[in-house]
Amino acid sequence: MRVPESLPEPPTSVPVSYATQIRAETLVLLFRQSFPAVFYSAIVALVLSWTLWGQVDNTSLQWWMAALGGSTLIRLLFFLQYFRVKPRGEAILNWERSFTFTLLLSSLVWGVGTAWITPMDYGVARGVVLYHLVGMAAGAMVTYSAHRFINILAMLAVLLPSTLWLYCQDDHMAQGMALSATLFMVISFKATKIMADAMQRSLQMRYELHHAHQEAEHMARTDPLTGIPNRRSFVELSEQTIRHGLRNASPVSALLIDVDHFKQINDQHGHHVGDLVLQHLSTLMATRFRGSDVCGRIGGEEFAVLLADTDLDAAEFVAQQLGQSLAATSIPTMTQPLKITVSIGVASGCYDLATLLRDADRAMYQAKAAGRNRVLCYQPAP
Repeated sequence: MRVPESLPEPPTSVPVSYATQIRAETLVLLFRQSFPAVFYSAIVALVLSWTLWGQVDNTSLQWWMAALGGSTLIRLLFFLQYFRVKPRGEAILNWERSFTFTLLLSSLVWGVGTAWITPMDYGVARGVVLYHLVGMAAGAMVTYSAHRFINILAMLAVLLPSTLWLYCQDDHMAQGMALSATLFMVISFKATKIMADAMQRSLQMRYELHHAHQEAEHMARTDPLTGIPNRRSFVELSEQTIRHGLRNASPVSALLIDVDHFKQINDQHGHHVGDLVLQHLSTLMATRFRGSDVCGRIGGEEFAVLLADTDLDAAEFVAQQLGQSLAATSIPTMTQPLKITVSIGVASGCYDLATLLRDADRAMYQAKAAGRNRVLCYQPAP
């Protein structure tokens, strides 16, 4: 049988800020949207190659297809590694740079490569290439809408090389296509900002609502003065512990703790000192009990504890240790340090919370009647 004494608090993770949470979730969404785009890009490249075959230098076209195949393979390997590791939370932030690099590489192969393979004197081929590039840029704007910087980077890498190349030509057709591409990019910059801002606001609102719900739930279950579970939460958590004990045939015990002469403390020292007394007792309880035990303030100066896997003798020992630790400390006041004591009732022997609390309450009142500052165990009448 385990004897619950002072144990270290379990480690807790430090919550990340909203901004980091939103950034991480943005990347999750970005990666999820981007994976199919790898295959779409390859399909569009095949269509463009088939369209230009025989209209441009086939050797240059083959070299471009080889480069695009290599960049596509790199992106696929990146995604396969990502799906294998499945990073969560802040860990996904470490993948952002690799994602940006692979996307930029593929986009540059598209942008620079198509500008290289397009013949300078063939207007139809220029139009075909630019048509495909604008389609790729529009697809990038939708696919990477979750991350504006990556979105703009991909779009510029795809469109800018051919647009600059068209500006360098002398005929009006090339100049007109370059102006149209430029207009598309300007409009896209504004559109990406609108989409990214809307997504950020949506995610921010979701996290704020989630946080507000958690805060409301915490306030509904926590005693505001002491920070430990209130009566409602204590009952719910204790019922779970009792069911676990029943399934495993392990004993459970209840302690009912009442601060001695609490009204007198409030009258002589003020309610603020009374609050300090309750907070001091709660802090001490938090250090004396295990994580599997349930502590709660169930009213006024009364506290309850449900001890998991603990029989009556072990529970009495724990209660004695708590009483002695409390009596050995003092609370500073305006006049002199204040010593406080408690009366504790202990009950065990069943798996019904109401019965355990009722029996512990009877034992606690017996301890008060016997002079306070003591621990008594409930003994059923013969």
